[in-house]
Amino acid sequence: MSDNMAITSEDRIEALDITRGIAVLGILSMNVVGLGLPYAYEDPTNAGGAQGADLAVWRINALLFEGTMRGLFTILFGASALLFLDRAARRTATRPTLLYYRRMIWLMVFGLINGYVLLWDGDILFYYGAVGLLLFAFRNLSANKLLTAAVLVGLLQLSVTSFEYLSFGQLSAEAQAARSIDMQGFVLNEWQREALRAYEDERQDFKPMQPQLDAAVDAIRSSYQEAFEYMRGRTFYVQTTYFLRHGIGDVLSMMLLGMALLKLGILTGEASPRLYRSFMLIGYAVGLPINLYEIVHLEASGFSVEAMMASYLTYDMGRFAMTIGHLGSILLFCRSNAFKQVKSVLAAVGRMALTNYLSQSIICLFIFTGAGLALYGQLQRHELYYIVLGIWLLQLTWSPLWLRHFKQGPTEWVWRRLTYGAEKVMK
Repeated sequence: MSDNMAITSEDRIEALDITRGIAVLGILSMNVVGLGLPYAYEDPTNAGGAQGADLAVWRINALLFEGTMRGLFTILFGASALLFLDRAARRTATRPTLLYYRRMIWLMVFGLINGYVLLWDGDILFYYGAVGLLLFAFRNLSANKLLTAAVLVGLLQLSVTSFEYLSFGQLSAEAQAARSIDMQGFVLNEWQREALRAYEDERQDFKPMQPQLDAAVDAIRSSYQEAFEYMRGRTFYVQTTYFLRHGIGDVLSMMLLGMALLKLGILTGEASPRLYRSFMLIGYAVGLPINLYEIVHLEASGFSVEAMMASYLTYDMGRFAMTIGHLGSILLFCRSNAFKQVKSVLAAVGRMALTNYLSQSIICLFIFTGAGLALYGQLQRHELYYIVLGIWLLQLTWSPLWLRHFKQGPTEWVWRRLTYGAEKVMK
């Protein structure tokens, strides 16, 4: 697909659906730790076990999957934005711009529901809708310009991360100096006491004390109301402060990349197998050593706050490379003639990605919070993956069954109705 060629296919693009299906299933394998354990996503020493099978699970995720399923999902969202605009222009009487912005705003609403009603503070839909509003301005850029923009946005995000790392390093040094003075028996001044307080606050964001961990578990297990009261502040932070610091740059760079890869015909499976093999080999050759270095460094430090902050400097490069490697592997799989039934099932999961993503939150709300089984904080890390396997089997089963009778998933249908309103879509 050249830069100047319109996207004219009326049919679903199977490669996109398969990749989206793998991504939405994979996202659960990462999110389940945040859904089921307190403060354990990055640091297994906080909860869920840090030895044996539990540590092995953390290592596998950190090495192979951390951030990559979300990366694939975001790349595909950027591509889907272009597809929607093209199809809306050809199939409706309403201006595509109006429909596009309406679609993004309703996606933000879904994200708010997922965050506040379904109690998942790691929701990505709000980010997609908000950044999707910005994405519209890039729609007519050539693939090369989109790639350049993606790199520039990624570098800008890296500069923000680097600034935060340097700021933390300075705070850590000031706190250590103040602690040394205190241990010598001297009275600390206000500036020194503030440095100690600020450092301890920062540290507890990563390594909370046991009473803080117990309070989180008790609140989420107690009742839906208690869980809501506890989670709403966390969700607000993630969708405001954290979004502005890290979410916009992270999501926008990957979406721009997705738009470029679609225009180049790479996401649709039109490129040569040699290109996909290059994606896979180069991506893994770069990403695996970076991720392995982070794992070794974190474990050697006992998962210290300083080591975790340092890992953020290489995180984006490792995550990006591994995402490209996975993308190459998946698209090679899509091009092969084998496993046609498996591809069909995965494509069905991808066609119902929004429904499946939100249903994961609904199921986990029932499993982990006081609204249901109240298993939050009660399982070891490796035991969470029995739940993941169960949800995967459900979604791999119900997605193709549903699509035998309906053209799209139930949430996709609602989203479409909200986007188009009462307008009749032209055939």
